[in-house]
Amino acid sequence: MARIDWPDQIDRLNQGAAWIGRWSILLMLVVGAWNVVGRYLGLALGMSVSSNALIEAQWALFSVAFLLGLGYTLQRNGHVRVDVLHSRWSARKQRRIELGGTLLLLLPFAIMVLLVSLLPAVQSWQIWEQSPDPNGLPRYWIKSLIPLGFGLLALQGLAQALRLRRER
Repeated sequence: MARIDWPDQIDRLNQGAAWIGRWSILLMLVVGAWNVVGRYLGLALGMSVSSNALIEAQWALFSVAFLLGLGYTLQRNGHVRVDVLHSRWSARKQRRIELGGTLLLLLPFAIMVLLVSLLPAVQSWQIWEQSPDPNGLPRYWIKSLIPLGFGLLALQGLAQALRLRRER
């Protein structure tokens, strides 16, 4: 029976989420451009050619990119860090500090945000929460992105920790 390499599976999961995030950026740019053109076109035509839904779609698509890209950014070592001391340490000490930071800071924070955001997301689904603005978008699926994104970040942190543990 083949052995499952969990860190690699988590990497693939976050790469898939990042793929969705990348496409949401492109779509966000198209919607944003339409909102700008639509505002002026609507003024020239004397009618509205934009809507609250399109305006809300911009920030919703940004949320998709940001939250679904958290784990992938960690995977690619793209998060902000202070490298002043890091560059002076040995490779072994760098791995130990990275493992400690992952276990003591990253994972507790990501899991806490996931847990704190889970109930509001579930409640939003229960009431089919809508935007308070006229013709706005549903909010329940957007709120679901918070626990999903931080869950993906926690999984990627776990994958990183497993790799760091192997390298010791």
